[in-house]
Amino acid sequence: MKERVLLIDDDPGVSEVIGLLLEREGYGVQRAGTVKEAIGRVEAGELDIVVTDLKLPDGTGLEVIGAIRARRPGLPIIMITSYSSMESAILALRAGAADYVIKPFNNDEFLRAVARALHKRRMAPLTGAARPLAIEAYIREVVERFQDSYSEIELARMLGIGRKALWMRRRQWGLKRIRKSVS
Repeated sequence: MKERVLLIDDDPGVSEVIGLLLEREGYGVQRAGTVKEAIGRVEAGELDIVVTDLKLPDGTGLEVIGAIRARRPGLPIIMITSYSSMESAILALRAGAADYVIKPFNNDEFLRAVARALHKRRMAPLTGAARPLAIEAYIREVVERFQDSYSEIELARMLGIGRKALWMRRRQWGLKRIRKSVS
């Protein structure tokens, strides 16, 4: 099955070159040149990934990411740009882009980014990466509520997990015990 890519770039030359590269690798490519056209294509068809430029005539790639996230939250998006800055990279990744590639790019590097994003999307239902497990939410709630009342060993026993597993979760969540001073 051919995986379908929506390529959003206002420069027809760049769009053609990237499109040919993707088609050569076996992807089905649709093209859009504006934010409005891109959103219409996302709503109209089944897509597997979106590759968008940062600067577009009627908006930005960040607006594209926001609009796609509202309609299809699981759809991976890769931002490409020749106007790179640390700020735009951080904004794109925070908005939900799977990757950020700077033009001109190495073809193999770009294709790896596409393959990585698609692989991550395929694996999400298997790993449960789309949302945390209910048991994790329960463990966090219990730890937050009782961490100051019970020792770490008691909490671990209560939850049925090891002390190290409890310590790692608390560290990951940024939870710290309030140490009571002994007078």
